Amino acid sequence: MTLVVGRVVGRRVSIAADTLLTGPGDQPLPFQNGVIKSCLLPGDLCVSFSNSPETAGRAFSDFIQRYPSGGGFADVVAFFERSSQVTGNEYLIAFANPTKLIKVVDGKRVTGLSKTQWIGDQVAYNAFRGWELKQRPKVEQGRAINAVLFPDDMPNSPASDLFSAMRHVVADPSVPTAGGFVAVVTNFDNGFRFSAYSDMLFDWPAGKPADYVLELSDAIAFTATDENASFAVAQVSPGFIGVNLVAFYFTKARKLFFFYGEGNCIANRCQVFRDVPASAICDTLNAFVRADLKWLLLITSPRDSGPYKPTPNTKTPGVQFAWFTEANTFPPPAQAGGPASPS
Repeated sequence: MTLVVGRVVGRRVSIAADTLLTGPGDQPLPFQNGVIKSCLLPGDLCVSFSNSPETAGRAFSDFIQRYPSGGGFADVVAFFERSSQVTGNEYLIAFANPTKLIKVVDGKRVTGLSKTQWIGDQVAYNAFRGWELKQRPKVEQGRAINAVLFPDDMPNSPASDLFSAMRHVVADPSVPTAGGFVAVVTNFDNGFRFSAYSDMLFDWPAGKPADYVLELSDAIAFTATDENASFAVAQVSPGFIGVNLVAFYFTKARKLFFFYGEGNCIANRCQVFRDVPASAICDTLNAFVRADLKWLLLITSPRDSGPYKPTPNTKTPGVQFAWFTEANTFPPPAQAGGPASPS
């Protein structure tokens, strides 16, 4: 199954989706056998699907052939309504400018006033909402606290918020209908591209109970030891708009998963690179695609920040995170989106 969640906030629209595919008996397949369930299409579109990657891929290819420069709003919606009716697929259609988010199920557009739309498995979405509303304990509750960096977040972008809930959905074994990586897409002023993020794990605060709820005003300096030390997963994006390529990197394992497809269509293939230093990610990917795609990445790993040390200008106490930047193609964090945020 699948879970895709999209949200519009003002001029920004973002989509977060899992990458899981299942085999016989609904057994989850390995990460590298997954698929990117959002496809960037001509006309500043991002269309995500639930159900069959094969029939969705054919629909995306047909759309590109029919509308190589993009289609009008009514034509786009009608095209995916017809595809849904024939294939049984569900679609989430995101328009970059002006921002719109359209849900198509059972061959028909589903109308509603909500700024959030979803397709896929109802149980997985209920779990997503439970984590988003802080009604479910986080997957690493009592063992670790995660902090995520989105260096390319635009003002009011819902990308990091969607990711913060979706990361728990794919990691929780009690939600077997979603899994793999979390692929995040967001719109910029000139179209869609995959976001760049780095998701890190820090130790659970010493002496705090398992039901402890972190407040940003808590005077805590986080550490990262044992299984959390150096652990992070990052999403890596091409530096160009509308390119259906995306990679995921585990810092501790130095393992790089690169998803791609044919003809800049659905990314349904995966190449795994092992023992890749973070500093070699760009060269590794460029050598594979035989082009310089100006990759956007921020590869970080958590570190021990030592005792809590408020700065001389600190007016109120607050949590402290320390991380090591393994590779970065963005400006320094202060210029590129600010500090890590617990999610």
